[in-house]
Amino acid sequence: MTMKRRKASDGTAEPCSGVGGGDRLSGLPDELIGRILSFLPTPQAALTAQLSRQWRRAWAHVSALNLSVRDCVRRGKGPRFCALATAALARFPTPGIPAISVEVDHHIYLVDEWYGRAMARAVGSVRVASLRGLSFLRLPPCTHAEALDVTAPRTTLALPEAGLAFGRLAELSLALLQLGGARPLDEFLASCCPRLRTLRLRRVRGHSVRRLALRTGALEVLDLDTVDDLVTLDVVAAKLRCLSVRSCFRLARDGDGGEVTVSAPRIEAVCWYRSYPEQLTFRDGGLAHVRLLAGPLKLLTLGRWDQFDAPYTTQLLRSCALAVDQLDMELVVPDEMALLNWLGAPAEARATCEDLIGHVPALPCVRVLSLKIRWGFGGGGVAPRLASFLSRTPSLTRLRIDASPYCLTVYEGEEAAPPPPRGKQHQWKRSDVGADEQSRVRLDGLREMSVDGLKGTDSEEHRLVQLLLASAPPSLERMSLTFRDAAASIVDEIAAEIPVHFPMATGRWDRCTTSVLTWTRVTTAQPEHQLF
Repeated sequence: MTMKRRKASDGTAEPCSGVGGGDRLSGLPDELIGRILSFLPTPQAALTAQLSRQWRRAWAHVSALNLSVRDCVRRGKGPRFCALATAALARFPTPGIPAISVEVDHHIYLVDEWYGRAMARAVGSVRVASLRGLSFLRLPPCTHAEALDVTAPRTTLALPEAGLAFGRLAELSLALLQLGGARPLDEFLASCCPRLRTLRLRRVRGHSVRRLALRTGALEVLDLDTVDDLVTLDVVAAKLRCLSVRSCFRLARDGDGGEVTVSAPRIEAVCWYRSYPEQLTFRDGGLAHVRLLAGPLKLLTLGRWDQFDAPYTTQLLRSCALAVDQLDMELVVPDEMALLNWLGAPAEARATCEDLIGHVPALPCVRVLSLKIRWGFGGGGVAPRLASFLSRTPSLTRLRIDASPYCLTVYEGEEAAPPPPRGKQHQWKRSDVGADEQSRVRLDGLREMSVDGLKGTDSEEHRLVQLLLASAPPSLERMSLTFRDAAASIVDEIAAEIPVHFPMATGRWDRCTTSVLTWTRVTTAQPEHQLF
C-alpha cells in the first residue's frame, strides 16, 4: 500500500503520515532527535541524514559514536570495520566526542589509526567491550575522557606505563578481565588518575589486584565484586561515601590470611556480602555515619559463634547500630540434619549449637528492613527467630520479607530418608490459623509490609505469615502476600481463610491477581468491603 501526501490549506504537501496522524518524530526539536540518534549504531544514525534537510541538521546534534563489529556481517571484518570507523570519525559533527562505545572481537586490531584518533577525541564516556576473548588489550589511551568502562572476557589487559596520564578521569570500571604486567593497579591509579571518584572492579583477576592500597582524596565510590585474587585491601579516602565488597578474598580463605583496613570518616553506605577476610577494621570513627547497610548481610541463626559469617556480620551491625537507617539482611535457619552435617555428631551438634540472633545488637534507628529468610526441609523455628530479630528494630516503617525455603541438608547413605517433595507438605487449614500472644512483636510505627515467594504449602512460612498478621499495628497502611509457583486452589483457600481469622477491621483484603493478596487501610472516602 502506498501512502499519499495530503495537501495543507496553503497548497503545500504535508509530511507522510501513518495511522493516527502526521510525522510526529520530525516535529521534535533537533537536540532531542540528536539525543535519540545517539542510542543507535553510528552507521544507522548517519543514514537518517538522507531523509530530509531537517534530519541532516539533527545528525549534527548526535553526541555518541557507537561502533560495533556486529555491523560488519560479511567476510573481511577487520578491513571493513576499519573503513567504517574511519568514515564515521570523518563525518562526526563535533571535534570532541562526548560518548564512545566500541564493540570488537578477535578480527579487529585496536592498534589501527582510527582507534587512536577516536580515543584522542573522547571527552566524555568511553566504553570498550570485547565480544570474544582477545589475546591482548591495552587500556584505551583516552587521556581527556571523564569515564572509562572496559569489559573484556578471557582477555589480558595491560596497564600503561608511567607517562600516560588520565587527568580528567572520574570513573573507571573494569570487568571480566585479567590485569597483566607487573605494575600494581593501585600504583597506576595513584600516579595517573588523580581525580578518580568512582572505581568499579567486577570479576577482575591478576597479580595487580592482589594487594590494593588506595590513598586518595577524591575517591567517593569503591565497588569490588568477585575479585578473587584480592588478599589485602587498605583504603584511606577522606571523601569515600559508598563501599561495596562482594564475594572477594577467595585466595585469602584458602590460607593466605586476608586483611581489610578502611579509613573513611564520611562513609554513608556499606554493602558487604560473603567477603569476610581474617581481619576487618574500620578506623577514624568506623561506621558511625553509615545510613545504609546492605549485601545482604548473611547470618546463620543457629550454630557456633565462630562459624561462617556470624562474627563479621555482628561486627558490622554493632559498628553502625546507632546510625543505620536501611538494612538488608539474609537469615538462614538450618534444619536438624544440616546442623548435624556441619557440626558433627548429634550430641556435639546439640551441645555447641546456640541461637546466634542473641548476638545481634539493638538497631533503634532502622526504618527500612529487607529480610531474605531461608530454611531447610525440617524447618527449625523460623517464626521465633524472626520475632527475635524484629524485636531489635522497633522503629520500622517498611518491612519486606523474601521467603525462600530451600534444602540445606546433604542426604547421604542408603538408609537416609529422601527429602519430602516440595509442595506436598502442608496446607493452611482453618484450624491452623491463630496467633500466639507470646510471639507477637511490637512494631508501632510500621506502615508497609510485604512477603514474597510464598508457596502456600509450607508450615514454616504459614507460621511466619501468622506472626506478621498477629503483630500488625494500627499504623499499618498496606500489606501484600505474593505467592510463587503456588496452585490456584491453594491460594484460593488461603484467600478465604485469612480475612476470617485476621479481619483487621480498619481495612480490607483484596485479590489483586491470582497470586497476590493485599490488605489496604480504608480511608473515610473508601467503602469498607472485602473483594473475594
